[in-house]
Amino acid sequence: MKLRYKLVIVAFVVTVIGSFIWSAGHYYSKYQHEKERADEAVRNAESATAITRNVLQSLQIINTVIEANQHAKQQIALESQRTEEDIKVAVADDDCASRHVPAAAADRLRKYANSLRTDSGGTVASKPDY
Repeated sequence: MKLRYKLVIVAFVVTVIGSFIWSAGHYYSKYQHEKERADEAVRNAESATAITRNVLQSLQIINTVIEANQHAKQQIALESQRTEEDIKVAVADDDCASRHVPAAAADRLRKYANSLRTDSGGTVASKPDY
């Protein structure tokens, strides 16, 4: 064979090997890029999961507090009803219970009740509920 054909064959083999090396480098770079994207997606998903878990835990705590407050309100209402019934029974035969309370005494009691509400941070009732 002539030297010319040998050089062409060697050039062809070198070109094929070079294209394999370039191809391997190119696809390895793409692989690295996609791996980084996938790792970032996993980190984002884990972060979102942690945030969702924290939100759900906060909601459970809030629901527990709301339940406890509702239960306390129910207990207070029941105790208030029992107290009201006890007072009605206690003063049922008393002629003093059917008399009107003097206006000055009622105003003084109202002011006292308002001061208690103000001190406890509640709302102040400016008018009686009758």
